Amino acid sequence: MSANDTLLAPAYATAFKERVPLEKVASPVSVILPAEIKSESIIRQGRLSAMVPGLLIPDYGASLTSTIYLRGIGSRMENPSMGLYVDGIPIMDKNAYDFDWTGISFAALMRGPGATLYGRNSMSGTLVLQSRSPDGHNSLSASAEGGIAGTLRAGVSASIGRHVLSASVRHSAGWFENIYKGALCDPYDGLSFRWKWEQPASGKVQWSNNLSASISREGGFAYGLYENGVLHPVSYNGEGSYHRLSVIEGVHFSYKGDGLSLDGTGSLQWLSDDMRMDQDFTPQHIFTLQQAQNSGTATLELIARSENGNWQQASGAFSFYRRNQMHAPVTFGRAGIETLILDNANRNIPEDIGYLSIPDDELPIGSEFTINTVGVALFHESVITAGRWRLTAGLRLDYEGGAMAYDCLASLHYRFIPTMKADKAFDVPYRGNVVQTSGLQILPKISALVEAADGFFVFGTVSKGYRAGGFNTQIFSDILQSRTMNGLMKDLGVYLDTPTVSVLAENTRYKPETAWNYEAGLRLVRDGFRAEGSVYYMDVRNQQLTVFPPGKTIGRMMANAGHSRSLGAEAELDWHIGDFQLRASYAWCDARFVDYNDGNNDYSGNRVPYVPEHTAFVSAAWNCKIKNATLQASASARAYGPIFWDEAGRLSEPLHIRPEARLSLAFKKWEIWLRGENLTGAAGRNFYFKSVGREFFSRERPLNILLGISINL
Repeated sequence: MSANDTLLAPAYATAFKERVPLEKVASPVSVILPAEIKSESIIRQGRLSAMVPGLLIPDYGASLTSTIYLRGIGSRMENPSMGLYVDGIPIMDKNAYDFDWTGISFAALMRGPGATLYGRNSMSGTLVLQSRSPDGHNSLSASAEGGIAGTLRAGVSASIGRHVLSASVRHSAGWFENIYKGALCDPYDGLSFRWKWEQPASGKVQWSNNLSASISREGGFAYGLYENGVLHPVSYNGEGSYHRLSVIEGVHFSYKGDGLSLDGTGSLQWLSDDMRMDQDFTPQHIFTLQQAQNSGTATLELIARSENGNWQQASGAFSFYRRNQMHAPVTFGRAGIETLILDNANRNIPEDIGYLSIPDDELPIGSEFTINTVGVALFHESVITAGRWRLTAGLRLDYEGGAMAYDCLASLHYRFIPTMKADKAFDVPYRGNVVQTSGLQILPKISALVEAADGFFVFGTVSKGYRAGGFNTQIFSDILQSRTMNGLMKDLGVYLDTPTVSVLAENTRYKPETAWNYEAGLRLVRDGFRAEGSVYYMDVRNQQLTVFPPGKTIGRMMANAGHSRSLGAEAELDWHIGDFQLRASYAWCDARFVDYNDGNNDYSGNRVPYVPEHTAFVSAAWNCKIKNATLQASASARAYGPIFWDEAGRLSEPLHIRPEARLSLAFKKWEIWLRGENLTGAAGRNFYFKSVGREFFSRERPLNILLGISINL
């Protein structure tokens, strides 16, 4: 099947809301075919980094993180900037984005705001995945792969009539040593399962059901202290782990009548996870965090389509409800009590009067949150075809509201020496409710595409996207720390001129982020050849950034940065000629703050952090027939950078390259291969943050060599 045939194949259309060949979509589209998913070993979405122009999904922390940067937009917390659909089901929880691609056979990433059809959180693009569909025949395939660091992945997929069952297991002993503990800090064990059923294609009504589940237990958080220009090894005394259970059940139906079609998709999504983190990442017992969530989401979408001559229209409604119950206690150790509470308190007490003492070895701050979010949307899109022209106009009305109930409590004992003869119990409760609404988001889209010559398209698009607002829960530990210190001083009759932290629960809300996207591009599609290039300008308002309050604070917040813009160019090439295949992509992005002052510094004109200025990818493969076998040799390389790590532009990472290679020998029913990742062993830095006034980095994984085998029956 050629690249052109694949873009037209109806088997891949069911995951898309567009009902046209992807070459006629008036925005850039990166298509990943089944053969490429296999040859490039795309088992998680992070493997798409740089392969899709402008995309960077760094591998750090744990599966909870799943940070995505595309076109200068992204964040490490809360709502994602890129939408994700699997078999037409929107994945609503960012914590569930990073999963094994068990049974996934096709992927496409449409870059630019999803606007009319995809709406919420599809601001920089939309990744659409299609799992393997049953073909009415019975078949079985299995594969296994192992490598350095105890890396192991095994999977099996069976097609039985109208059912497809897929399962995989993945293990890693870990890559980075915690020298304080003398053990690897990032082991991984995971199990994934997927079941898909489709009704035979007959009659006007079709049904399908998709069930996926995954469970994982992993370490992570391989963060080293960065001090005086030196990145130290990982060394901390607390626990670093992440456990997750995710279950998604989705049902899809379609009706095709005379001139009218209806599509409906409903889903129930459940995620239960538990993260435990030594948040100071030092051998001292300063403070630790647990974040356990039980999140349930229900979604429902209906789309009606009709066609009347040259006019096609799609109208629909989308709704969702999500309830997240979070248990997020922070525990101060003895070092944290001394440095973060007692030192601050005693600084305000004259030495000749006395001093405050807290005898507790640990100070727990309990934090319980219940967050309810509801959203509804109405949308319409009309397409008019006039000769070689295809004109599209659409509008989406999106409304979202949420409420957070918080119940926090700090409990300790204290004594003022020398006046108090015994310890006194002291409780600091903090309870209440906060409401957040996004208001009515109006998301228009206008696009035009013309087939200037056979297979040669010119397109332009103007569209608006948005990313939902929400609540900051990780700053509540700072709020309780401040209230505890102020309460202790008040109980002693000492009144501070200014509170230590001015943040209250009402200040933990952050607003939706919006972006207007202006884009023009070219696309050439021939037999076995596909090339695309585009330029864009994105005007971003209320950009959401993760910020760290100044001083020795322990929390972090999502804040709105005011005004930024992204200017960029992207290009992509996919060429199949005989036994030779070539894929290449490149993107340049200049993302800068137009207006951003955090109250202490003015960052206007500086680059948006974590966004690579350049991303590049090239892959070449050659097939050679040897009697009853096929020998394939391929090599590829990813490159990204430079990356600025902070708003001030003080720290940056240069452009670096990660080469890979694969050699395989395939027979009729089985295949064996050898492949290598990061062949140069480059130890680039892929993540930066601050905690308690200190700076930390994580490193990219080193060289890995893997040997694998697969069988198809």
